[in-house]
Amino acid sequence: MSLAPLLASPTLSMTLKVTMHVYSGRPDPFFYLPADGAQELVERIGRISTESSVPPPGKAGGLGYRGFSIGFVDSPLSWFVHEGIVDLGHAAENLMEGGREIEQWLFDVGSTVWGSVVGSHVADSLAKPAQPGSSSAGSGGCPRCNAVDAPPLNLAIWNTPTVQPKNNCYNYANNQMTNTFAQPGNASGKPITSESCSGVQPSAESDGLVATSNFSGALAKNQGFYVALVIWPGEDFHWYRQDSNGCWSHKPGKTAARNTDNKGAAISDPKTCDRGPYTDFCSFMITKSTVKIS
Repeated sequence: MSLAPLLASPTLSMTLKVTMHVYSGRPDPFFYLPADGAQELVERIGRISTESSVPPPGKAGGLGYRGFSIGFVDSPLSWFVHEGIVDLGHAAENLMEGGREIEQWLFDVGSTVWGSVVGSHVADSLAKPAQPGSSSAGSGGCPRCNAVDAPPLNLAIWNTPTVQPKNNCYNYANNQMTNTFAQPGNASGKPITSESCSGVQPSAESDGLVATSNFSGALAKNQGFYVALVIWPGEDFHWYRQDSNGCWSHKPGKTAARNTDNKGAAISDPKTCDRGPYTDFCSFMITKSTVKIS
């Protein structure tokens, strides 16, 4: 298929913004493809002949690398590439590569934008064979929820076009849609000092969250509900929240809120679930509706 006429349209700029979806709390890294790079990308996609109804798995979330989105400057049209699937946005069917060549090419072109830790993580991900459509919601027993104020699980309200890209894991954990991609400590004047437990947790406490040893204690009405902080050392932070059904859910960055871990299993305890590169568990915490974030 030929996509050249699309980019040749006078309504579209030939400059493309490419975003790597990899963080949860911090904004994702991005770079711009000038006209010659945009043309090469179009030619690479144009050589794919296999159509597929399988969506790119990265759109459903997960922690760590979740694919690339390609935005057209001066146009709302965007593409998404992950696990060998190319979602052209406007098309009825997605395209399926035989491997992950386009992802690898985008990774190589933007290699100066991300550091060595992220680069190594993504390189390892790209070295694995594509497994499109492999993510699936798991099942499992949920522990008892002891917080009266715990929000009900309602992923749909977070996964709309006007909400999803503007709210991150900190928004979701605190159940507040500020549309600011909220950062711990911003509202209270104590921004995070490093991507570590000691660099993030004090900022959250400044906003009004309170550390606690576990999530088994009873919390009466107006006493808040349980959340949890984890860290990708030196790179990013991430938050989970316990819903009224007892299990935990989360929202990885700009991608969709979900109630499963990186293995597709229900989350009964964020301390023991598969968190991808977010290896450091910091603390369970209690948040309330009176906590202010921005």
